[in-house]
Amino acid sequence: MAEVNWITEALQRIEAQGAVARASLIDVKGSAPREVGAMMLISPDDIWETIGGGTLEFEVMQQARELLAAMPLDTSWYRRVITAALGPDMGQCCGGVVRLLLEVFSAAERPVLADLAALPAPVVLAHPLAGGAVLACVASSAKTGANALGLSADRNLFLARRDLARRPLFAYGAGHIGRALVGTLASLDLDVYWIDIKPTRFPEAIPDGVRRVIASDPSIIAGHAPPDAIHLVITHNHALDEVICHTLLASECFARLGLIGSATKATRFRQRLARAGISQDQLARLVCPIGIPEIDGKQPALVALSIAAQVAIWQQELDISHNSPDQVTVPVTA
Repeated sequence: MAEVNWITEALQRIEAQGAVARASLIDVKGSAPREVGAMMLISPDDIWETIGGGTLEFEVMQQARELLAAMPLDTSWYRRVITAALGPDMGQCCGGVVRLLLEVFSAAERPVLADLAALPAPVVLAHPLAGGAVLACVASSAKTGANALGLSADRNLFLARRDLARRPLFAYGAGHIGRALVGTLASLDLDVYWIDIKPTRFPEAIPDGVRRVIASDPSIIAGHAPPDAIHLVITHNHALDEVICHTLLASECFARLGLIGSATKATRFRQRLARAGISQDQLARLVCPIGIPEIDGKQPALVALSIAAQVAIWQQELDISHNSPDQVTVPVTA
């Protein structure tokens, strides 16, 4: 799994705007928009990630921006714990009670943040709930604390992973469906690689979180993709579709493989791939047509929505199988 380091994102905002706030869900009772560990960065002009949207997120963003505007320059390691009853306090239907940790990082914290950002993943950080105390690493790749999450036993620290997991997804084809699809895929916390044969096939603006890859032979990219990647084959050319699918099925090094097309195309492709040496067990891993049947419209936006829904289902299945059910207790040392 690819990983995104939130501290790197925070440092970029500190460099550009002087300070940034981080909001983290540290405790949840009852129904809430997101789970413990959900976080977001808030700067005067933008946000990164989400704690669930709605009134809660709006209020937290407002408080964070007020702090950023009023914070004295010599303040360091500022923190505030916010408790909100989502029904009475926020007018939301969830009905749960959440606690959030709001932290502000500025140039004063930059040296420590830079050191923490440079540590090799996985890293678990201890976020003190009281102001003034330094953010610290309590577990790294040399230990077994990568799954630790939540409040410490004395409830004075919030333990959270520094790195946000991003499963790689390779989307082959920059036609109408690809253009309608990739932005939604990036919003699903996926590391999206968008591949086509010529730069002129791509739009001028590439969505945030999407990497454009130009390859005269996309099957070479497929053959070197990480084994945990999802692949979506939606090119303009059936022969190109076939060679990409053949490369992936022959290697068996992928998490999921979806091919756009009709039931007739699916039958013909399976026949052709079987004649090319792909076994029936390997062919069983090819999903074609890709998408959920409940959305059967042919407009690019509807096809893209159907495919994105299928990917979200796959992502959930893969994350359940990937995550360990055991919670690891991490000793916090001075």
